Amino acid sequence: MHSARFYAGLLLRRIHWVILLTLLGTAAGLLVARSITPIYEANALLVVEGDSIPDKLAASTVQTDTNAKLQVIRKRVLSRESLLDIANRMNLYPALRLESGARDADSVFNALYNSIKIEITGQTKDRRAPEQATFLTVSYVSGRPAQAAQVANELVTRILKEDSDIRTKSARDTLDFFTREADRLSGELSKSSAAILKFKQENGAALPERISIMRDQVEALQRDQPKLAAQKAALEDQYDKLVRRHELSGDKVDLDAIYPPQLREMAQLSAQQSALQAVLSEDDPKLAALGAQIASLRAKGLPALPKGGDAFEERLRQLEDEIFAADAQVQANRASYDRVQTDIARVPANAATLDALQLDHANLRDQYDKAISARAMATTGDTIESLSKGERLTVIEQAVAPNSPIKPNRKTITLAGFGAGLMLGLLVVVALALLSPGIRRPEDLASKLGITAFATLPYVSTAADHAQKRRRLVISSGAVVLALIAVVVLVGVLYNPLDLVF
Repeated sequence: MHSARFYAGLLLRRIHWVILLTLLGTAAGLLVARSITPIYEANALLVVEGDSIPDKLAASTVQTDTNAKLQVIRKRVLSRESLLDIANRMNLYPALRLESGARDADSVFNALYNSIKIEITGQTKDRRAPEQATFLTVSYVSGRPAQAAQVANELVTRILKEDSDIRTKSARDTLDFFTREADRLSGELSKSSAAILKFKQENGAALPERISIMRDQVEALQRDQPKLAAQKAALEDQYDKLVRRHELSGDKVDLDAIYPPQLREMAQLSAQQSALQAVLSEDDPKLAALGAQIASLRAKGLPALPKGGDAFEERLRQLEDEIFAADAQVQANRASYDRVQTDIARVPANAATLDALQLDHANLRDQYDKAISARAMATTGDTIESLSKGERLTVIEQAVAPNSPIKPNRKTITLAGFGAGLMLGLLVVVALALLSPGIRRPEDLASKLGITAFATLPYVSTAADHAQKRRRLVISSGAVVLALIAVVVLVGVLYNPLDLVF
């Protein structure tokens, strides 16, 4: 108990050292806190807004994952080219230069990159969790508040531009793709239609839809064959009877004189050509051969018919011409029958080929219809993105110049100076007490000299002692007052005016 009172009294006698050093420590803390360059942070907040138009009415064609898109935007904005462009345009870090005086691009990029913070919040990996709004926080730290806000807003501008570019480019690329695809399929459809039309034109007589007609033609030709053969036989019988009747009358019949062989052959070939032209195509080899034979006979020259012939000769030549015509009809019937049978035999192959062409055409039509539908959706999606009605980033809070720095923490530094001064003052008091060799208590006699005191007499101060004590009190009090005034002045000059503090 006596020791506690002794040390408490010792502390009170030297309290001016504690107060003085505490005030000096506080002043030092104020000066240090003020001397450190302040760092200001400007923040901007953006949010990902959903589509303005419901998907059931008109859906956007941009289906990029929100988090992936924001990661891409962040990488692009923080790219070396983008950051160096910002630094050049806003004249950031002008002191970072090489020995040659040129701008140190690497140092500028690293300094700017380390001063920027872009954070994505609101994303959750749990699909069962309710959807949350996605936010994008953009921060920039600088020694000047206005510059911090300007750079942060420049970053926001670039982020919004990247978001718009990504969505509009994606929508425009989608529209261009389906436009090209629709044009390509339209061309393929035209080619397919032309191929089907050409095939039908080249095989018009042997198409599947004409099979019943061709079968009726075959039956009709088969019915006509006996009739034509009978007509020819009847004409030949008339011819033979006319010749025999004339020979029985005693006149000799010279057939070559009545109807020269060249003229007879010409009549026969002409009859065949006329009959076959009605049933065969113009480029048929048979017609070509007949035409060549007729041209050859005409080139050789044809004799004239004998003049002065009687009715017998006229009738004979007439019957022979009719026989040639009947024979030509028989041949035309046979040629038509063979042609129709050939066409019937070609129908299965033509049907398979036509089915394949039509199937390809149907597939192309289906693809074309889907491409047209997709192009219409892409056009709607492009319009939605061009009008900024799709999912987009929107600024909630624009960056403004901060009023107070984020570091240094001047209050903490000042309190640290205060604590350091207080501790130093206490240490000084303790050191002075420990280093003083005098005997101040009866206990000191026992501990230092081994003498047990049986009585104590108080120290009687002289006038000189009182004068010295007063001088020390005045000096210490003055020092404390000056230190206190210095602290108050530092607060008023370096921080807040005194009229605001008090």
